[in-house]
Amino acid sequence: MRKLRYSLNLPHLRRIKSDIVPALFTEHQFWLIEQKFKHKTMTASEKNEFSRTISRKMKAIYRLVGQEADSVFIYGKEKIRKDRIALATKYLKYFSRKFKNKHLFITGSFLYKEKYKDIDIFVLTKYDQKDHQEGRFHINYLTPEAYHSLFFRSATRLCISNRKIEIVGIRETINVNTLIALYQELFNDFNRKFKGIKKTLREFLLQAAYLSHAPLPASDELQAQIEAILETKEPANLIKKMFAQAIALGLPAKKAGSEMKEMIALYKETMREYPNHQEYYLDLIEGFQEVLALAG
Repeated sequence: MRKLRYSLNLPHLRRIKSDIVPALFTEHQFWLIEQKFKHKTMTASEKNEFSRTISRKMKAIYRLVGQEADSVFIYGKEKIRKDRIALATKYLKYFSRKFKNKHLFITGSFLYKEKYKDIDIFVLTKYDQKDHQEGRFHINYLTPEAYHSLFFRSATRLCISNRKIEIVGIRETINVNTLIALYQELFNDFNRKFKGIKKTLREFLLQAAYLSHAPLPASDELQAQIEAILETKEPANLIKKMFAQAIALGLPAKKAGSEMKEMIALYKETMREYPNHQEYYLDLIEGFQEVLALAG
């Protein structure tokens, strides 16, 4: 019997426990479902119970609500090209058979652009694995922690998934210090014309949106923002303004002012040690000064 692929996730399952135990599953059966989601090793008798009882009940529930186990879930459908939905569904089902019992989703420019470089397929796995290319498919691996990341929240706003995606809390560390670090890194990347700047810029834009309590951009919106910034004559100036706005909106005025004054003092001290880089440091300081202007 082909194994059931679930469109549930563990946080959602736990939220509805009181509705399904003992109405549908016993306490022990619910525990087995949790073990399955956690990829825990089961005994032979537990595997047998799961296959003979729990999987059959799950499949019956899917059929009852008119949803087969191999259904796909489309997010941001209004932005996806109509000719890509059928193709993405076909690819998703193929790779779902290849990566059995794994959560997969397709996102990226393939869904919304006429011309695209490759097709991004994300696979949620227990252990970290190296991304690789399979022809035109770029296989990206994400560990379960990704469910609680800004990247996952953004990517899944516009995607086709083999499981229903539940909104869960963000757990990665995001604060004024992480945004300052990205701001500094971006200036360094601009200064040395680093080819991988898009990745840093993507992280900066997501954190800036999150800290300023703005809606997280979907993948198409994020890509458009990145392209617009890189196409301007002075992208660093635009980054300064975005940084200042994010800090001013994300922190109380007094705290924002205190943090920025500390950073300005730190860089002025650094300038005295490295006078040859004075212009670079003054450029960075302008962003901190813009925060003071907005917060004051």
